[in-house]
Amino acid sequence: MITNLTDVPPLNRCEVARRDIHGGHVSRSTKKPGGGALGKSVVPSVSIVDDDEEIHRFLKELGDLGHFRLVGSCYTGEQALERLPEHRPDAVIMDIRLPDMSGIDCASKLKAILPDLPVLMLTGYPDGTSFFHSVMEKANGFLFKPVSAQEFLKALDDVLKGEFVLAKQAVPFLIQLVQQVGQVARQHRLTKREEEILACLFEDMQDKEIASALGIGTATVHTHMHRLFEKLEVHSRRDILAKYLTLA
Repeated sequence: MITNLTDVPPLNRCEVARRDIHGGHVSRSTKKPGGGALGKSVVPSVSIVDDDEEIHRFLKELGDLGHFRLVGSCYTGEQALERLPEHRPDAVIMDIRLPDMSGIDCASKLKAILPDLPVLMLTGYPDGTSFFHSVMEKANGFLFKPVSAQEFLKALDDVLKGEFVLAKQAVPFLIQLVQQVGQVARQHRLTKREEEILACLFEDMQDKEIASALGIGTATVHTHMHRLFEKLEVHSRRDILAKYLTLA
C-alpha cells in the first residue's frame, strides 16, 4: 500500500488554507474546519479512526514527510468521540467498519459536536448501502482501500478545500442511487414538484429552506410534503430515507 512516499510532493499549502495577501504579508483564516484555531501552523491536522494498524502506519509515514500533522490515532468509535472534540482536527479519516460501532454513526455523532468537521470515509468493503448512508450523514468523501499515497493526498486536499471526494470505484453506486430515485418516483407517480421536494429532503433541507429554494410558501411545502408522504406510504422524513435504503 505504501510505495514511493518520498516521491509525493508536499501538499500545496496555498491550496490547503485560504490566504489573503496584504502589503506583502501572507495571512490566513484562523478558523479550523473542526471549529478550532489554526494559529500560525499552515500544515493541516488530521485524525484517523480505524482498527487497521496498516492504515495507521500509512498515515504516520505520510505525516512524518510533512504532508499533514497527525493529531489523533483512534481505533474505535468510542475513542474518537472522546478524543477528537478536544483535538479538533482539520479533517478525519473514518473507517466504515469499527469494532464498537459503525463509522458512519461515529461520523454523525462527531458532526453533531463539530458541524464543520470534514470526514473522509474509508472502506475495504464497499457497498451501495454504506455509500448511501455516508452521503446522507453528510460525509465529505468516500475512498476505498487500498488507497495510494497520491490518491489519498489529493482527496485530503480536495476535502480541505470544501469539495466532495468520490473514488472512481464508487461512481456505480452513485449511478445506481440516481436510478433508484427515478424508479421510486415513477412507481408512485410523483409530480415534478414532489420530486423536487424529495430531492430537498435528501439534502436535509428544512421547510423554510425548501420554500426558499423552490420559490414557494412554507404552507405549499407542507401540502406537497403531505401528499408525498401519502404516495410513499410513510409518516416522516426518516421513513422516506429508510424506504430508499431498502433499495440500495
